[in-house]
Amino acid sequence: MGLTLGRIFGTEVRAHWTWILILAFIAVFLGTDLSNGTAAIWSPGLAWGSSIATAALVFVSVAAHELAHVYVARRNGQVIPVVVVQLLGGAYVMDVKPRSAGEEVRISVAGSAMSLVLALAFGGVAVVLFLGPFAIDRAPAGLQAVQFVASLVAVFNLILCVINLVPGYPMDGARILHGLVWGRTGKEEVATAAAIRIGRSTGIALMTLGAVSIAFFDAAAGLALVVAGWLMMGSSRVLDRRRSFQALIAGLHVSDAEETEAARIPPQLTLDVFAGEYLGDRLGAAALVERGSELLGLIGTAQIRRIPRRLWTLTRTADAMVPIGAVPSVSGEMDLWSALEVLERTGLDALLVAAGAPGAALLTRRSAAKLVHQKAEERQRELLALGPPRRGRFGGR
Repeated sequence: MGLTLGRIFGTEVRAHWTWILILAFIAVFLGTDLSNGTAAIWSPGLAWGSSIATAALVFVSVAAHELAHVYVARRNGQVIPVVVVQLLGGAYVMDVKPRSAGEEVRISVAGSAMSLVLALAFGGVAVVLFLGPFAIDRAPAGLQAVQFVASLVAVFNLILCVINLVPGYPMDGARILHGLVWGRTGKEEVATAAAIRIGRSTGIALMTLGAVSIAFFDAAAGLALVVAGWLMMGSSRVLDRRRSFQALIAGLHVSDAEETEAARIPPQLTLDVFAGEYLGDRLGAAALVERGSELLGLIGTAQIRRIPRRLWTLTRTADAMVPIGAVPSVSGEMDLWSALEVLERTGLDALLVAAGAPGAALLTRRSAAKLVHQKAEERQRELLALGPPRRGRFGGR
């Protein structure tokens, strides 16, 4: 998702598509105000140049924030294949699996630390120009423009630093809080519960503050607070469900969910036949493509979805498959939760189990979902067998 910009620190850097709208808004809003507004004192070229420079430096500031996370993670032995630069809540958070509380705090606080450094640096430039040998309002237009851009970028970085320290997902503050509670209690599950609870409370507080602002003060600022609070509450709910799901499959391994008799199809099979005969409930959502005893690749719903249906009769599985060398492999002894995290990051429908061994199996999304459904039913039966919770005289348990 997004435009690939290159690789830094061994990580592919992508820009989220929303930057097209954000940068265009900043450039047009500032450019219009500086060239045609009531405070228009510069030439159109300098005004629009300043607005474009501000927009560009805003993007650079956010990218530096995210790359600070990547750099510190790399220093701590973490590998982040891809980072998506977006305005708030960097996507790096799902790829970093800290091994200790201290590591999590270091990685999480790096972004805000970088934003603070940039705020001080740009703020220093703005102050030096403002307090220079001549008054800024009588300085050359070029210096005025530099001071103006530096001031805006400094303020933006300071706001970015503060907002990211809010203790609610997807902000870095939630990860910092998680690491601190983890370090204090020594129990990651307690830290997760605390981060979810505080994130939900923060979301409610922001929505309440936003409603008050809409009613009595600034409607635009209030709406922004309501949206931010709603996003934090939504993120907390997602993480709460994720925690419940993780608890449900605790103790399970890949071998519990693997398909030992995965479908094997020839490379010349067309997609219409494959979809009709091999993607049904009977055989699962993915298949191995093989020629004789040679494994060639993996194909599933994710691959054929990219091909227009009208071309299915003309497209062979060999043309749509993922080469077998690009399919991640996991062992049967690996815990199921970790394997599902790998599966989610790949975007594939299956992972190889015990690759290289005769009769390699698959861990598919469908086989994992079937096992989870079974475990959920077993848990429900256990709860029903226990009966309703007993209550005391005053309604307590």
